[in-house]
Amino acid sequence: MSQNTQHETRSTGLILLTCAALATALVAVLLVWLISGDLEGTTVIGGLVFVALLGGIAALARKGRVKLAAWLLVALMGLLVLADSAAFGLGSPSIIAYLIPMVAALCALGFAAGIAVTLVGCAVIWLIAIAGWFQWYQPWAGFAESHLTYNAPVLTVIFLLVAVMIGWWNRARGDAGTR
Repeated sequence: MSQNTQHETRSTGLILLTCAALATALVAVLLVWLISGDLEGTTVIGGLVFVALLGGIAALARKGRVKLAAWLLVALMGLLVLADSAAFGLGSPSIIAYLIPMVAALCALGFAAGIAVTLVGCAVIWLIAIAGWFQWYQPWAGFAESHLTYNAPVLTVIFLLVAVMIGWWNRARGDAGTR
């Protein structure tokens, strides 16, 4: 089996696993919200749409459209996480979920794509922090000076470090598509 075929097979597995894990996590969160009484009808509809999108992405990967599936997964997760982070602010722990599209891009699409996705996330983090600092908007969870002076720099370091570590590891292993 050629190196490109092996990479595509591993990428397909990664996409399928990620889609299944995200759908399972969503169902678990919905059950928690149902038990706690916080579940709303619009959340259920949004969850069903999200699971349907994940199913479509998984189907694309299974049919051999691995790069398209990977880009769609990265874009979907990236947009959701960054939009949520913009809405709630950098005090919300959900911004760390941006590691999901970063890792998916680094592993399935290669180093250049993964670094590009990482840099987009870092840029949005800084935009959120700066916009809050200048009071151009008010996140739902409020703004604190530490979002600009601590959260944004620390998240940037974490994201860049993870991207470089995974990128280096893939290159050291000689994975196709990571060069």
